[in-house]
Amino acid sequence: MDQSDSHAPDDARTDPPTVIAPNIYGLPAENAPRGDSRLSDKTHPAAAAEPAAPVDGAKTVISNTKPSGDSWSVGVNLRDLGGLLVGKRLGHFLLEEFVGGGGMGAVFRGRDQLLGRTVAIKVLSRDQGADPETLRRFKNEAQNAARLDHENIARVFFVGEDEGWNFIVFEYIDGTNIRELVERRGPLPVELAIDFTVQIAEALAHAAQRDVVHRDIKPSNILV
Repeated sequence: MDQSDSHAPDDARTDPPTVIAPNIYGLPAENAPRGDSRLSDKTHPAAAAEPAAPVDGAKTVISNTKPSGDSWSVGVNLRDLGGLLVGKRLGHFLLEEFVGGGGMGAVFRGRDQLLGRTVAIKVLSRDQGADPETLRRFKNEAQNAARLDHENIARVFFVGEDEGWNFIVFEYIDGTNIRELVERRGPLPVELAIDFTVQIAEALAHAAQRDVVHRDIKPSNILV
């Protein structure tokens, strides 16, 4: 990418974009809301009507993402599960939109109806929830994430079960993954790439200090 590109970072910017979250969740790029407008693509339909001016404080997310058409080992199609659960309530959480999935669950944008805030909800299929080892690993993911308290890491809010559906509720992050971003726009500006790398390293260092290891860092697992 030309370093003079109009979407390059503003040298006067003081607040860097923010990086988030080992081992929590992911959003497929085609469904994910856009994040930092410095990375927008004017040719992309979602960006066509939006300004290209820099926006401070955008978030970047480390996540385990599977394309939304992938299936789990038990043959559960994520889109089928998404269609089944959209509109359903699990406890006081309303599942509003299927947004993708990770290795151990379908992820939804949802609503905490008690606190009135948007959240992300990862739901384990009933078949997988009936397997003790899978359920143990699913709960262990939430417990590990709950041990982390860092500005660059998505926070876990709640873990529960309702009618056989086990779920984790955590901070909802708007963003698109870096792999898709680079495919659209080409290489990131050097300053911005360094900025993201430092934040990712700081998030992972915080996790490592608490014996939490991501084990799958790659561009498609980092949301901006």
